[in-house]
Amino acid sequence: MTSAEQKPRRAARAFATLTAVAALFAALPAPVSADSATGSYLAARHASNLNDYEFAATYFTRALARDSSNTDLMEQAVLYKVAAGRVREAVPIARQLVNKDADHRIAQLVLVVDHLRQDDFEKAAARLETFGTESFNVITAQLLKGWTEQGRGDSEAAQAAFAELSGQSLFGYFGRYHAALAKAIEGDAKATDAAFKAAIGEEQPSVRMAEAYGRFLERDGRGDEAAELYGQAMTVAPTDPVLSAAMDRATSSGAEKPPLLVSDAQEGVAEAMFGMAGAFAREDGGVRLSLVYVQLALALNPKMEASRVLLGNVMEAQQRWEPAAETYGMVSKDSPYYRIAQIGRADALGRIDKIDEALQTLNDLEKDFPDEVSLPIARGDLLRRVERYEEAGIAYDRAIELTPNPEARHWSLFYARGVCRERTGDWDAAEADLKKALEFRPNQAHVLNYLGYSWIEQGKNLEEARGMIERAVAVRPDDGYIADSLGWVQYRLGDFEQAVQTMQRAVELNPTDPVINDHYGDTLWAVGRKLEARFQWKRALSFDPDEEGLRERILAKLADGLDVVLEAEKKALPDEAEGVAERDPEPEVPVVKDPADKDG
Repeated sequence: MTSAEQKPRRAARAFATLTAVAALFAALPAPVSADSATGSYLAARHASNLNDYEFAATYFTRALARDSSNTDLMEQAVLYKVAAGRVREAVPIARQLVNKDADHRIAQLVLVVDHLRQDDFEKAAARLETFGTESFNVITAQLLKGWTEQGRGDSEAAQAAFAELSGQSLFGYFGRYHAALAKAIEGDAKATDAAFKAAIGEEQPSVRMAEAYGRFLERDGRGDEAAELYGQAMTVAPTDPVLSAAMDRATSSGAEKPPLLVSDAQEGVAEAMFGMAGAFAREDGGVRLSLVYVQLALALNPKMEASRVLLGNVMEAQQRWEPAAETYGMVSKDSPYYRIAQIGRADALGRIDKIDEALQTLNDLEKDFPDEVSLPIARGDLLRRVERYEEAGIAYDRAIELTPNPEARHWSLFYARGVCRERTGDWDAAEADLKKALEFRPNQAHVLNYLGYSWIEQGKNLEEARGMIERAVAVRPDDGYIADSLGWVQYRLGDFEQAVQTMQRAVELNPTDPVINDHYGDTLWAVGRKLEARFQWKRALSFDPDEEGLRERILAKLADGLDVVLEAEKKALPDEAEGVAERDPEPEVPVVKDPADKDG
């Protein structure tokens, strides 16, 4: 969810429009055929702006066919073919590209991965030896080199390559982890133990580290040690399905021993690509590069369900809901990732208005996992997003019922249910839930804003509401909707001069929001700047306000002035409702597949 959802019915405006793309096509002097080189290029660029990588790959390739020596087109064709999962098709173009630009990183990476996919470790080694220094970043080069040497049968050279990454903390983690994976393949239990313990160090093991080491321990007949390791990792990720499945396996007598997480060099490279993709996905602006790496991981190991789930996550991050749903649907029912993949699929289906299909997906899951808390959470999030608040509240009731001893990480459950209760008119219950969420997360900006703004609209606890919203602003100073709430409580308390300054800041942060512009107009009117107030109200109208009654209220203010409108509203309302304004608050409610995913 985005911060745009803190005020009523603004979700539709949370998605950016493609006006720049439209302007580009409008500026063309004449229609351009998509069959021409220029037309294919423009079609490809348009598709890339829409994150339609299949279309972009096709049309960049068509443009390249008409301008075969253009290195920029080669680069785009390679990138988008890989991003679309068409890695083998990218290989011949990558060869052309490195002939013109020997140090091109993505092209060289695609060629090395293709060598490794075919178990041609000699060619991979030769390419890395020739181009590794200039064509790859340090971490990618050393991981590729290590696994290439492992594939060639030179384990000492592989360990030396991984050890080269020991200089920096993040690099060192990758190096030690992959060194341990390579040792496990060799079957030396003592050396593998030492390698994994060195990789973990003094920290709690990550989920992936615990899975890799635990599988080795289980295969070595040390299920008790594996279970202890899984338990340590579950203190950080208590509901992780992979760890839960591993714990069940390790503690069950007669359970089949799992395969190693990485059983050969090819799978090792896939693991390296997967790890890099995950790292890029967490970086600002790294989503597209993450997509490239995760597709390379799947090209090397098509059965790698972790990569498939990550691919779905990346697609969701790009709002590519339909391919995300398709990708999640490819995860095997036998996989421990199946449940979270199906929850992701339901979420993606809901985003493209396939609500019934999404709900059926969750219904089917609940038959297999009747007591799994993430399922009613997913149902509640889905129903809340389409404003079926009563049904969503029932789903959150079930989630809280399945959480008998809620902890701080469960704050979002009470927040989400509080929103549903408020929207269905049960304010007392909503207020209790919001206060409960704040007990768990006292400085959670959106809860502070929601509860504080609700009090403002009800005309009560205004000083306390002001303090809460000031705390929210301190946490999220660049959030225009929270700034709007602060300006609004200042206005309600009669601090008009300060309200004008705060609302001006809110408008700067969210210049096209009709409610914020409307509020700014009210504060300007209150300090006597009536011409400017009317200008802001007209601006608010120009942004097509969809809040119930807002357009009519703005028109009335433009016709008669704010004073007349307020007086008329005062006469129309019972005494106890005089503090209520024209709108209800709508928060940013986290869409979480599991409450542990949100730390507030």
